[in-house]
Formats: sequence, structure tokens, C-alpha cells
Amino acid sequence: MRGMRTSRILIHLGLILVVLLSVVLSWFIWTNPARYEKTKQQSSRNSTVIQNEQYNKSIGDIYLPTQVIYHQTGTNTHLINNTNVSLTDSIRSAIEKWHLRGVTRESVNSRKAYEKLIARDETVMLKYPDSVTSGILNDAFDQKTKFSGKFSRIVFSVSKRNEVYLLNDTNYAIYKVRTTNQNLAQIKELLSGNVQRFAVKETLINHRLMTNYENEVKVPEYSYLVNKQTAAYFVSTLMDSDNASSVTTKEQKGKTIYSDSNSKRMTINNKRGTVFYEDLAGQQSYHEGTSKALSQSFTVLKRMEVPLDNMRYYRYDSEKNSVIYRSYVEGFPIFNQTDYGTVEVQITGARTKQIDFSLYSLQIPVPTGKERTTLPSTQTILNQLEATGYKLSDINNIEIGYQWTANPSSDLVVNLTPTWYVNYKNQWISYQKLIEQQP
Repeated sequence: MRGMRTSRILIHLGLILVVLLSVVLSWFIWTNPARYEKTKQQSSRNSTVIQNEQYNKSIGDIYLPTQVIYHQTGTNTHLINNTNVSLTDSIRSAIEKWHLRGVTRESVNSRKAYEKLIARDETVMLKYPDSVTSGILNDAFDQKTKFSGKFSRIVFSVSKRNEVYLLNDTNYAIYKVRTTNQNLAQIKELLSGNVQRFAVKETLINHRLMTNYENEVKVPEYSYLVNKQTAAYFVSTLMDSDNASSVTTKEQKGKTIYSDSNSKRMTINNKRGTVFYEDLAGQQSYHEGTSKALSQSFTVLKRMEVPLDNMRYYRYDSEKNSVIYRSYVEGFPIFNQTDYGTVEVQITGARTKQIDFSLYSLQIPVPTGKERTTLPSTQTILNQLEATGYKLSDINNIEIGYQWTANPSSDLVVNLTPTWYVNYKNQWISYQKLIEQQP
């Protein structure tokens, strides 16, 4: 009798748990059905498929523009975003069918000509966070152009064919690209679909074309399940060692240092989950210069076998000969994942390199149930900084990004909170922190 009673109690408790679980899952679906469905689909994919996708990523997938600006008429300019699919990837697929060939320089060092071109009606601008080269253009858009200049913007008309330009903020260079086989109707269809529109104005500040949001912006907050890769994994992929006995390990002030006999060393900050790796006698021969740095750093990135799904090229530092890659969510970059970016690859010599990166990577989005965060307009932020005592001449850029912060309730979850980030004296800092610390 006692056994039967215990059995009934257990069954009753089980039913209660099932009902509670059903209610919780139903709430997730009711509050955010699209996000939940996306989460369910992602979680069902097996690890082998994910690994194959990472392996098949090309340099063109990582070196895609990160913003789409549509200038229609007069002051009617919008940043276009699509939260369901990558808009830049969709536009890339359309441009791959075009034929981009001869490149001629139309103007250089003329701010007036530069501003006139970016203000043309019925044009689309694809923006890179920093300059790239013709090799990147060919890889990203499957083209065969040849020219020696750098560019950071692609501008093309959606009403006239053969009106494609490459722009370089640094010296205001304008290159015209001879183009045929354009399907402009396909581009217009992508821009008029189920997209988000933010009213913006492109403004040149300190030789950089900044995207100024003219109104308050509402940006969603996210929480993500994260994956923390083990140190042993990177000992294998970076130090080329499957034999643990060939690698020495040392603990030092909250850090674990791995070394081998071939001048390779990997230092892990155990508290923050960040990694600093250096190879002082590599077999690969490296070369300085933008073009080589961009392609060779991608080769290093891929050999590391870090997840590349959300990764995009962010910046090339000519003084350090280093390339920074950041994770992006819904078209906005993530800050605070490491000190320098998501991954920084620095070519330090003919056969030496350094890499800064994080053991953590985003896996599956988790519904937060929170309303979108309202951010002030760009001009409001600049006014606040100026009123606090900052010189606008010390501000190189300002953009909306996600702040990566730990979730206090779980080590497996991080919060991505939208905020304004300011590049002040070549360092990215949230505007709240700048105002708190004052100049």
C-alpha cells in the first residue's frame, strides 16, 4: 500500500512539473514566437553540421559590409536592417551576378566632390567599418576587378545602370567601376521588404563618414547561451600539439601559461576567459601591408577553428599591422568580449604573430521578454560629451553596439545590452563610462 501511495505521489508530482514546463514554454512562444522558433531550429542542428559550416566559411563571408544606407530623395536617408536574414548577404548574392570590371579614379582629396556623391538621390551605400582592398572586393562579391587603391564604401545607383563607385574616407578618393548585367529591381525588392528603417545622416568627421541617427533608436536586448571552449582545444589547434607531454603548464596570478619548445606560448586569463597567444618562430612567412594582412589574418582565424557565424572584419591597424574581427548581432557589433575585439590577429614579424581572443562564443539566443532599449540620437550623445568637457576633435567615431556582460544568474548565459560606443583617442568606450569618468 505504501509503495502504491508513493507511486501515485510521484506521478502526481510529475504531472505538475510537466504542466509548469508547458506553461513556461508557452509563455516564451507567446512573447517571442519568431525568436523561440529560431532557437528551437538552431538547437536541433548537430555539432557535425555546425563544424562543417565553420570549415566552409570563405574570406568573402567574413569581409562583408556591415551597414546598408539607402538615400532616396533629399533628406530621406535610412539605415536598412533585416532581423530575419542578413541583408548584406542578400545584396552580395545580387551583386555577384553583376560584372564589375574596369576601375578608374575620378577624384581625390576633394571633400566637396566626396560629399556630393554620397548625397546623390536613389543610391545605396554599403559600408565597411574600415578600409579594404580590391582583393577583398573580388572575394566577397565574386568579381575580377584590378586596382591598387583602398576603399571603405560601395555606392551604386538603384535607378541608373553603370553607376557604381568605391570610396575611401581617408583621402576622399572616388573610383568609378565599369559595370554591366545589373538587376536593380532585385536590389529595390530587398530594400522594400520586411526591414527596419532608421532615419540617419552621413556626416564626415575627422576624415570618417559617420552614421548619425537623427532620432531616438529602439534596439532589442538579447541574452545568449554561450559556449566556453577548453584550453586543451586551443593547445591542439594553435600549438600544433596532440602530445600533452610536449607542452608545459604554469599557474601565475590567476593566469594559466602554456609553452612548448618551439617558441609558442598561450596565456589564459582564468577569470575573464580571454587568451593571448604568441608564435615567435612560425613556419609561415608573413608580409606587411593591408592586402596581405587581411588575407593572412583570415587564414590564421580559420586555422584557430573559432566559431565564425557572427564574425565580421572590423578594423586594420597599419601601425601594429593587426586585423580586428568582431561578432555582430542584428547588424550591430559586440564590444567588451575582449579588450581589443572578438579576435585580434597581429603580424609582428616575418615569421611571428600574436592573437588576442576569447574562449567564449555565442550559441543560442534566449528570449528575454524585455522591451527594446531606447537610445538617444547621435547628436544628443555628442552634445552630452561636449558639455561634459570632451573635445569633438578627439572623437574618431561613434556607433551603436552591444555590450557583452555576464549574466548574474548563470555562467552559461551572457547579456547583450545595446548602448552607444565612442572611439575616443583611438579607444572604444561606452558613452556612459566616458561621462562618468570625465576628461
